[in-house]
Amino acid sequence: MNLDSFEQLAQRRKTVKVLAQDSLPTADCRAVVQRVIAAAGWAPFHKICSADHRVEEQFSGIEPWRFHAIDADACRNLRSHVVHREAAGKIPAMLASADAMIMATWLPNLPAGGLGTASDNESFEPTLGNVEHIAAASAAVQSLLLAATAAGFETYWSSGGVLRSRELFDLLNIPTQQRLLGAIFLFPGNVTKSDKVEIAESKLRAERRPASQWSRWVEVKQ
Repeated sequence: MNLDSFEQLAQRRKTVKVLAQDSLPTADCRAVVQRVIAAAGWAPFHKICSADHRVEEQFSGIEPWRFHAIDADACRNLRSHVVHREAAGKIPAMLASADAMIMATWLPNLPAGGLGTASDNESFEPTLGNVEHIAAASAAVQSLLLAATAAGFETYWSSGGVLRSRELFDLLNIPTQQRLLGAIFLFPGNVTKSDKVEIAESKLRAERRPASQWSRWVEVKQ
């Protein structure tokens, strides 16, 4: 890939929400999604995660992030658990249409007293190490979004909403020491708008400014 190809891919990636009133037909996209996840794993990270997060063989990776993938059938099943919840918002409509959803978490360094549970998901010590872990996990999510775009999916990075609760963490068997960075929805690229399917794109995309308005070359003071 050259710079021109990457620029085209980066510009093609956009925020899209596919909202279905009723569950759309499911397709087995696991193999493609697994490739997307593996590609995202090449994101940079500055330090390995705490050994406290590497106590299980499946979670033995040194990376400061974890991806918990849910296929289309599981998305429809999860929808049944959240559709009637207060403040469920648009999560059920996205679960009704997604080919997959990935709960992307980052792994905070655990203080001696331990962290709170997923019910207070935002709590962590504001240390440099934790900031570096968040930055690394964010880089992995961006790589995931680009890889998914290249694979033909439409994507949406959600803050999680109702999916942040401890009950949902338990339902998905996600360790409560992890912190949710985002629920990444992968939608079929060929879905069309209808009376029962809404497609919403980011309102901020048109407000983006050229690089000259948020970057500069700096001279070193003499």
